Amino acid sequence: MIGIDLVYIPRLKKTIAMFPQFIRHVYTPQELDISQNIYFLATRFCAKEAIMKATNLKYDFKDIEILKDQDGKPVARIIGNNSLVINLSLSYDGEYAIAYVLINQKK
Repeated sequence: MIGIDLVYIPRLKKTIAMFPQFIRHVYTPQELDISQNIYFLATRFCAKEAIMKATNLKYDFKDIEILKDQDGKPVARIIGNNSLVINLSLSYDGEYAIAYVLINQKK
């Protein structure tokens, strides 16, 4: 399963400014603890959207968590679903953030 998403960062910043509760609706407390800037938030939002596209399921945003491993690489999990292996790549440049995910069933 493959998913991709692209976010226009100024639009995300505007959404956060207009609706501060957006942050609590989308990101887990653990994600917010390691959040560094708008680029972090944008890439994680993209990843969550890409995971939903790849699985063709509608999750609550907070059911999907993107943290970092010991090397700083982003790792994703769907809370309550340990049957999937989620590989992801996150990037941003200028005003855009992108996420690409490849998801497989665990063997």
